[in-house]
Amino acid sequence: MRIRSYQDPDAYLNHVQSFLEENEAVNNLSLGILHRLVSQNGVEHLENKPYLSTIESDEGRIELCMIQTPPHNLTIAGQPTTSREALSYGAEELLKQKQVPGILGENHLVEIFSKEYCHLTNKKRSLHMNQRIYRLDKVIPPKQINGTMRIVERSDLELLTQWIQQFIQSMGQQATLEECRERAEQFIEEQSIVFWQVENRIVSMANQTRPTSNGMTINFVYTPPEYEKNGFASACVAELSQSLLNRGYTFCSLYTDLSNPTSNSIYMKIGFKPVGDSIVYLFES
Repeated sequence: MRIRSYQDPDAYLNHVQSFLEENEAVNNLSLGILHRLVSQNGVEHLENKPYLSTIESDEGRIELCMIQTPPHNLTIAGQPTTSREALSYGAEELLKQKQVPGILGENHLVEIFSKEYCHLTNKKRSLHMNQRIYRLDKVIPPKQINGTMRIVERSDLELLTQWIQQFIQSMGQQATLEECRERAEQFIEEQSIVFWQVENRIVSMANQTRPTSNGMTINFVYTPPEYEKNGFASACVAELSQSLLNRGYTFCSLYTDLSNPTSNSIYMKIGFKPVGDSIVYLFES
């Protein structure tokens, strides 16, 4: 086994892209992070440089990708054939360079890697999120639901800020109003987020993010409690997904919380199919 580390995201993406795209929907997070880093035209301006490494066999075959953009969690990506030896070696080599607050990736990879990491550091791990990854290739239109989709505009900033904060809180996390406003401004500037509107009422939202060669991820799907159980989220996500397919993407992907069976059922009804499971562990002293 050997490790290869990179300073240049472009060179790293060129090295790992075909490996990650063998399962593009499952690896959408790793690919999305790398495409974003490349689009920033270098990382010299970043105070904390990204960590970009591969674990490879002695013959040069990639076994594991390790990506971290501080202060975020480490993201790992591999294949069903990735060996326990490669995962243990990856944890050892990572610790020669840095420690990380947490880890995420496919279950079978993260379970082995995180146990080895905890063994080497005497830390404990706590389950933060258990998710299912879905892929959609063709939209199944939901039953007739009133409303239309529209791009969120600058005049919607305050409402969008509130909804982003409510969405984050609904996930059991916290963010200040100012942090949510910054996120809202970014979404509006990128024209990535849409509302579902019924006459003059805005009732749901969804965002598009992390484009890869063939796909786009949908996140920040939220309907306020007073508008739930009307099919608005289904309509919004279905319409957004169809618009992405119309633009030339071959698939859309999204993550769901496995503890919420309702959302998992909703997405499958409009064409999303499960392709993998992802888990997030945080490390604690």
